[in-house]
Amino acid sequence: MVSLTAACKANHAVVLPGLLAAGYANQADSGVPVSITYEEDVEFVGPDKEPLKLITEDGELRYGNFIIHRLRDNFSSLQVGNKDQVSEWITRSLDLTALDFKSIEHPLNELESHLTLRSFIVGYSLTLADIIVWGSVRGNKVSFSTIKKRGGNILRWFSLIETENPWIHQIVLDLEAPFRKKRAAGSATGASYEIGLNTENIVTRFPPEPSGYLHIGHAKAALLNDFFAHKQPGGTMICRFDDTNPSKENAEFQDSILHDLELLGITPDKVTYSSDYFDLMFDLCTKLVSNGKA
Repeated sequence: MVSLTAACKANHAVVLPGLLAAGYANQADSGVPVSITYEEDVEFVGPDKEPLKLITEDGELRYGNFIIHRLRDNFSSLQVGNKDQVSEWITRSLDLTALDFKSIEHPLNELESHLTLRSFIVGYSLTLADIIVWGSVRGNKVSFSTIKKRGGNILRWFSLIETENPWIHQIVLDLEAPFRKKRAAGSATGASYEIGLNTENIVTRFPPEPSGYLHIGHAKAALLNDFFAHKQPGGTMICRFDDTNPSKENAEFQDSILHDLELLGITPDKVTYSSDYFDLMFDLCTKLVSNGKA
């Protein structure tokens, strides 16, 4: 069996074309299949920092760009189309692996022009050239983002290759799986409030302005404040009315907000008003100015 090993942390624009060539051979060729292994936490698998390693049936080792040509020699399904033209586009695909727009802008423009009135890169059916160039574009977040914004011939061709070859999607998913797993773990960790803080005597503040009725934004904030204040014994939830704009405020709104909180099952432990602290805020602001800090 032929085996291909990929470094998942390497530049996907370099790694994905080789993986897709192996996947295409597995789909279209009845010969010996290619076993694909994904190394999750490494950037290279070769002695000279190559991101791909191929071991043939007779134990021959190939690394990097030589892998695609070796696979083509081994599998007849990869030999479809004009050999020289396919080889040319395999070489040109390397120009699409740079991760900055300035470097790939010209190669993208050339590809856009080439695909005018063409459904495939070489000839009138799918060839290895389409698979390799598609992998370079899809694996490069800069080029992938660019073609989605621009549209045009490249996006038309890109969508055709993806639609007619659904197996491509699984290889992309397998290559990106470690990244998605790490991102999901990070999101789960980031969403947790269990971060070792002191949870005794927690004080939360719900500060509605009494210039209107309780709305959905108020309700979410009130529920969160109530939850964290009373998750552990000894907590306090303060409802502090921000009564700093008398022209818009009304006692009716204040009473309505407290009533609606009660309907939500929320009873503040204390009700205060911003105006209670006007004198204190004035004194503290004066002190800041006097000390040259404001």
